[in-house]
Amino acid sequence: MTEVILTIDTATPAVTAGIVAADRRTVLAERVTPDARAHAERLTPNVLGALADAGVSMADLTAVVVGCGPGPFTGLRVGMASAAAYGHALGIPVYGVCSLDAIGVRTTGPVLVVTDARRREVYWARYRDGARVAGPAVCAPADVDPADAVAVAGSPAHTELFDLPVLDITYPTPAGLVAAVRDWNGAPESLVPLYLRRPDAKPPATAAVPVTLGALIDSDAERCAELEAQLFGDDDPWPAEAFSRAIAAGDNHYVAARIGDAVVGYGGIARLGRTAPFEYEVHTIGVDKAHQGCGIGRRLLTDLLDYADGGVVYLEVRTDNAAAIALYRDVGFVETGVRKRYYRNGADAYTMRREAQS
Repeated sequence: MTEVILTIDTATPAVTAGIVAADRRTVLAERVTPDARAHAERLTPNVLGALADAGVSMADLTAVVVGCGPGPFTGLRVGMASAAAYGHALGIPVYGVCSLDAIGVRTTGPVLVVTDARRREVYWARYRDGARVAGPAVCAPADVDPADAVAVAGSPAHTELFDLPVLDITYPTPAGLVAAVRDWNGAPESLVPLYLRRPDAKPPATAAVPVTLGALIDSDAERCAELEAQLFGDDDPWPAEAFSRAIAAGDNHYVAARIGDAVVGYGGIARLGRTAPFEYEVHTIGVDKAHQGCGIGRRLLTDLLDYADGGVVYLEVRTDNAAAIALYRDVGFVETGVRKRYYRNGADAYTMRREAQS
């Protein structure tokens, strides 16, 4: 079997997919389509085309490397969601890298990298012999400090704004993405998108990739544990075994939000007591950071409340989790108390209650 690495980047107007050999140097195939408005439509054909060009199949993949931005919200999440889905489906590691690093990592000397951030701004970072020394950040081109850079790389429309020689590295490349991975030996860190600012809008997830809700099953436990570590790493996140037990319990209801076969969110609620009228407790709700702000958390919560069928519902939430608290208040929860140092890191929690609904 040929062992190869899949590379993906959608942080720039280019939709990039490539296949790199196991030596992490030889690029076997590369498909790049500059089309800022068609990341969702172009990515899968580019991935399949690169596989075909390299003469390999999905079964030959041993890892995925994906650019995590900085980049616009809509395009960036397409690449990250796809990379996560491939990794989950194939059981292979997914390594996230800064997309600017994938441009700057193969340069020599002091170099400035800039890409389009829209709103007449740029994402930028500075490098010295391939190592990032400043950034990433976002600002107007006039506010970027090139410092001692002797060349600039990246978006052609923006590199020309600097009085520096322009390198012929326009977008993240498969070779650059692989070279930007810092540690191939340890377990990869959770994928975290680099938006650097709030998105212009919060389009529904269905605008690019449809999100479906369905039962959370035991084979999802490992993925849920990964998301728990990403979201609640300091708050005593659940391991896979805890999810397996909760899913199997007869009085619990657990639901998954999926893009294709990949779990991007989850929620669970328990029925309390042996006789009606029952009360309920929300155990957990989590949404992959790459998909937050798209209404998935609200959909999961609505499903859990439907299971409660109008019964009294309780939950706990960190007192500094403003977004979650606002959501809970919006559907009728009110604070009933504070549990001091409730979480492992010493953070406090609100207890909240939603009264019975007639």
